[in-house]
Amino acid sequence: MSVISPKAHRLGMVGVGLAAAAITAVLFWPVLLNPNDYFFRAGGDALQSYYATAFYGLHDLGNRFTGMNYPAGEHFNYPNLQPLVALAIALLERLGIPAGRYTVGIVNVLPLLSLVATPVVMYAILRRTRMPVLYSGVLALLIGFMAPQVLRLDGHISLSYACFVPLLWYCIIRMQENPRQWRWYVLFGVGTLLFGAVMLYFLACGCFFLLGHVLVLAWQQPRLRPWLGRMVVAALLPLLIFRGYLWATDHVADRPPNPYGLLVYVASPNTVFTPVVGPLHDWWQETWPWSDTDNFEGFAYVGLVATATLAVSVLLSVVAVAWHRRWRRLGRPALPLHLRTGLWAGTLLLLLACGIPFKWEWFGWITEHSGPVKQFRSLGRFGWPFYYVVTTYTAYCLYRLYRYLRRRHWGVVAWAGVPLLLLWGAEAYWQVSTRANDVQQGTGASDFLNPNSGLAAQFSWTKRSVQDFQAILPIPYYNMGTDKFDISGSSNSIFQADKLSAVSGLPLLACYVSRASVGQALQHIQLLSSDMVAKELLPTFPNRKPILMLVTPDYLTPGEQRVVKLGKLIAATADGSLYELPLDSLAATALPRERAKAAALLPTLQPRPNGLYVTSPLGVVVDSFDKAADRRGRLGAGAFYEAKDQFHTLYDGPVPTPADTGQYEASVWMYGKSDYGYGNMRVKMFDAQSNVLGEPIVDGRKASEIQGNWVRMVVPFRVKPGTVRMQVLYETRDFLADDLLIRPAGTDVYYYTGTGAQRRLVKNTYPLTP
Repeated sequence: MSVISPKAHRLGMVGVGLAAAAITAVLFWPVLLNPNDYFFRAGGDALQSYYATAFYGLHDLGNRFTGMNYPAGEHFNYPNLQPLVALAIALLERLGIPAGRYTVGIVNVLPLLSLVATPVVMYAILRRTRMPVLYSGVLALLIGFMAPQVLRLDGHISLSYACFVPLLWYCIIRMQENPRQWRWYVLFGVGTLLFGAVMLYFLACGCFFLLGHVLVLAWQQPRLRPWLGRMVVAALLPLLIFRGYLWATDHVADRPPNPYGLLVYVASPNTVFTPVVGPLHDWWQETWPWSDTDNFEGFAYVGLVATATLAVSVLLSVVAVAWHRRWRRLGRPALPLHLRTGLWAGTLLLLLACGIPFKWEWFGWITEHSGPVKQFRSLGRFGWPFYYVVTTYTAYCLYRLYRYLRRRHWGVVAWAGVPLLLLWGAEAYWQVSTRANDVQQGTGASDFLNPNSGLAAQFSWTKRSVQDFQAILPIPYYNMGTDKFDISGSSNSIFQADKLSAVSGLPLLACYVSRASVGQALQHIQLLSSDMVAKELLPTFPNRKPILMLVTPDYLTPGEQRVVKLGKLIAATADGSLYELPLDSLAATALPRERAKAAALLPTLQPRPNGLYVTSPLGVVVDSFDKAADRRGRLGAGAFYEAKDQFHTLYDGPVPTPADTGQYEASVWMYGKSDYGYGNMRVKMFDAQSNVLGEPIVDGRKASEIQGNWVRMVVPFRVKPGTVRMQVLYETRDFLADDLLIRPAGTDVYYYTGTGAQRRLVKNTYPLTP
C-alpha cells in the first residue's frame, strides 16, 4: 500500500462516502424526498416489519410485543420488528417525540444509509489490502452497491443492512494486524450484539466468520496462536450473552425444534457464481435453463469478474501443485494475511451456506443433534462473508496484474482490465437499480399509520370506540410461523388488520411470527374449529369485552364463514367490514344438542361389530389403535406411531362398501406437538390389477380442526368406479396418530370408549361426554 497521510486517508473515505451518497440519492431520489410514503413492499415480511415496528414503538416497551398472538403476545426478538430500531422509536415516543407515526420512513431510510456506509467500510478494507486510493474508492463503490443485502430491500428489510458484515470483517482484520489491542475484540463483541439486535443472522454470521478465522489461523499462523483464545472469546461471548438473554426473558417453552428450511434455504454454485438479476441473468437463463437461481435465500452473487478470477486462480494453483510441487502455495497463497485467512474462513462459511455437511445423508446424525444451527434455518445467508472476501480478492488480483504488466512494459495490455471493471460496474448498477425501481412502486404508505383513514375512521361514524373491544380477529384468518401450520389468510386481510391494529392499539388474534409457540398456535387456530370443539383460548382472556372481527372481501373457508355468522355487523366499507363478536357466541358448542340427539337416535340403531352404531347401511372403518405398542392415545390408551420420515400406512384394505362410488372422507387425529411438520395425508385407490385410480392429497399445514393437542386431518374423496382396494397414507416424520375413521359423507358413526366412570360416547371421533 502506498504511503499516505492520515488526513489524505480520511479525505479518501469522505470522498467515497460522498460518491456513495450521490449514487444513492440519484437511484432512490423519490423515496428520499418522502420516505414515509413508500412501502418497499406492501406485503409479506416487509409489511410485517413496518407493522410490528410501528405497533411496538407506539404501544409497547420492554421485551414483550403485544401486537400479535393475543393475549400471550410475543418476545420482541421474534416478530420482524428490528428490536433495536423499535426500542429507539418507543423511547422517543415516551419522551414526547412523535417518531412512531414516521416508522415507515425510519425503516426505509436506515438501510439506505447503510448502503452509503458500505463503500466507506470497503474502502478502509481495500486500503489495508495494499491498493491505491483512487482504485480503492472505485472498487469500494462497485462492491458496496452489488452487495447481496441490496436484494433484500424489497423483502426482508431487516436483512438489508449491507455495511454490517464488512464492519465485522474490518474488526477481524485489525485483530490479526495487532492482536494485543483489546479494543478490536471489544468492538467486535459490541458490534455483533448491536447488529444482532437488528437481525440475529448478523450476530451469527459475524461470530461464525471469526470462528472460521480461528481455525485457519491455528493451521497457518503459529505466531498468532497465543492470541486465538481472545478471538474465541470474542466470537462465543456474544452468542452466549444473547442465548442467556433469551433464556432469561423468553416465556415460550415450545417453539418448534425443527423449523422448516435447513436443507432448502441454502446457497448453491448458481446463486453464488451466476447472475441473479438484470440482462445477464435473463441471457443466462435462456442459454442454460436448467440452472437454478430462484432460491432467494442463497443469493450471494460475486459477479462474473470475480467468478472468472476465482476460476483462473484455482487453475493456476492446480498447475503449481501438479508441475512444480508447490503444495504450500495451495493453502498459503501469496496474499496479505487478512485476505488469505478471509478467503479460507469465507469458504468455510460458504460450505455451511450450501448445507454442508447437513445435506449429506451419511451425516444425518450431525443434523439431528445440531439444534442451535437448525434455528438458523436459512443457511444460505451465511454466504455473505464469502461475497465480500472474494470481491476484495478479485480487486487485489486485478490490481496486482495491472502492476505486473506495467513493470513488464505491457502498458496497453495492462489497461485491458478497464472493460472488466466496466462489466463489474454494469452488474452492480443492474442489481441496485432493479431494487431501486422495485421499492419505488409502493406509494401511499403515509396513509398506513393515519388513524383518520380506512377502517379505523369508521368508529366515529358508528358511535363506537376501540376501547369497547379487546382484540382484532382478521378474516380471512392467518397464523404463520410455527412451520407446522401455513394458514396464510389473504394479503388484503393482513394489510387491513395490520393497519387497524397499529393505529388503534388493539392486538391481533392472529400470528405472523418466526418460531412461534406451537401450543399457542393450536389454541388460536382452534377458534376456526367446528362447534364440536370447545375453544380453549377464550378462558385465558383478561376480560369479557367482545372481539372486533375484521372481514375483507375475499374467499372464506367454511370455518371462517361459521365464525362470521356469529358476529354483528358494525360497519361495511370497500376495504372490509367490522363485526362485533361476543365471546359467548364464539364459545358456544353443539355438544349439548348432539348429546340429546344421540340419546334419541341410538336406541333406534342396530349395533355393529366392535360396538359401532351407524346411521346408514353403508360400510365404515374405525380404528382406535387400542392394541398398538405406543400408549399415548387420544381417547384411549393406544396410538399409531412411527418415527421415520416416510409414508405411514394407516389403512390398506377393501373399500368400506363394495361397488359404492359415493362421496367419502378419511380422517385421523395427529398429535400437534410432534417435533416435525404435519406433512400430508392421501388416499390411494386401486383396481383389481393394482393400478392407481385416484390419489387425493391434503396438506396438513392447512388443517384447522383442533382438540387439545390433536389436529384432525381430513381427505374428502369419491370412490372411483372399479376400486377394489384403498390405502390411507400419511407422509411425515415423528408421526403419532389416533382414531382413524373412513365413512360415507352424511353418515354418522357412534361408539363408546373406556369403561366404568371413564366410559364416553363418541360421534365421528368427537367425544360427546367429558
